[in-house]
Amino acid sequence: MDEISRITALRYFPTDQDVLKARLKTMGVVEHSFIIYDAQRRGVNWKIYDVGGARNQRHAWAPYFEDVNAVIFLAPISAFDQVLAEDPTVNRLDDSMQLWKNLVSNKLLANVSIVLFLNKIDLLQAKLKSGVRLNQYMPQYGSRSNDYASVSEYFYNKFGAIHQEYTARADREFKIHLTSVTDTQRTAKIIQSVRDIIIKANLRSLHLM
Repeated sequence: MDEISRITALRYFPTDQDVLKARLKTMGVVEHSFIIYDAQRRGVNWKIYDVGGARNQRHAWAPYFEDVNAVIFLAPISAFDQVLAEDPTVNRLDDSMQLWKNLVSNKLLANVSIVLFLNKIDLLQAKLKSGVRLNQYMPQYGSRSNDYASVSEYFYNKFGAIHQEYTARADREFKIHLTSVTDTQRTAKIIQSVRDIIIKANLRSLHLM
């Protein structure tokens, strides 16, 4: 709303931040193909499949599990005080944790590297700063401090523990990142890390390392 006069101007042109903050819900499975160049300017073809996370769309994921190098799982940790649109009795973050458990224990993904984005940390910080208390929505959090550092650490450890307990293969590559995808500089560094993980996995599958 602070930008309403700029956005409604006759000669409005969206900024990079406008584009980053635009909301486009993923429906079904969307394929993105592009080339990423390494330091020697050698191009590598990448394919990313963006899958819808709503319950009625999850059945479409399975065919893409067979020949995938890595899974990037986004968990919106700011959604602890929200419920599913399709089932208002289910907390959104509880649903994400259950889905995460199903994913890491899936035998079809036993050899697949997994990168977990604990996403929307900017919204999480804003909620906590405004006085919204995590333990009112997730009683298991107890009397811990309600500041961002404590809450983010709790979610980091919680998702990590689920992976450790239920993972189909204990030695697979696994990384957790606290993210806000509107922070382009930090996201660029994380994507570089994701690329390195995938390259390592490919070299390992070829017995080159």
